[in-house]
Amino acid sequence: MNEENYLRERMSKKNPFQVPEGYFEDFATQVMANLPAREQKMTVNHRALRPWMYAAACLLVAVFCVAFYFSRVQPESPEMSQMAVSESYMDEAADYAMIDNTDIYAYLAEN
Repeated sequence: MNEENYLRERMSKKNPFQVPEGYFEDFATQVMANLPAREQKMTVNHRALRPWMYAAACLLVAVFCVAFYFSRVQPESPEMSQMAVSESYMDEAADYAMIDNTDIYAYLAEN
């Protein structure tokens, strides 16, 4: 409490900060006069763009579905058809030569 009394005596109750008379009366107009001119922004009519956005979204979904479908369906490659022909050929050749599985395993083990 003693410190508070000391500060009051020393500083007094007078506010050391003062504003000139009429400063805040023209303050808003002065600030607005000092600001740079604002450029007009181009406004976009979102209602006019809405059908185009829906069309783009539908097109995107359609492209995604087609890509997904074709990634799942794989055409038969030539290698697969060659393998089927070679397997059927090997079966016929084994039947013609009368070689059973044990003989085939023995031939493969030797080589």
